[in-house]
Amino acid sequence: MARGADSKAAATEMILKTFPGSFIYDKEIRIPYVENGENIQLKCTLTCAKTNVGEGDEDAIPGAVAVDLNFESTAEPQKVEPTEEEKENVKKLMEVLGL
Repeated sequence: MARGADSKAAATEMILKTFPGSFIYDKEIRIPYVENGENIQLKCTLTCAKTNVGEGDEDAIPGAVAVDLNFESTAEPQKVEPTEEEKENVKKLMEVLGL
């Protein structure tokens, strides 16, 4: 049996009892309402979360560990010079492009 199957069945039964006229359609629970004179159906699907989170963790990524990142470097920046081969390739490209 899939993880959370018993809880999902219990929650489904509670939803069906709570909202008159609600029913199961395929893997969805449909909850009928009338909004501005128009019949609508809310679709509700239930799945078991892979990772539990706490209340107030809306911005957290489930399962992620907080890491303090420091992007400041104490090393001196390195100056990179193109090789002679790279200079020749650029020269040839400029000639081909008419630059």
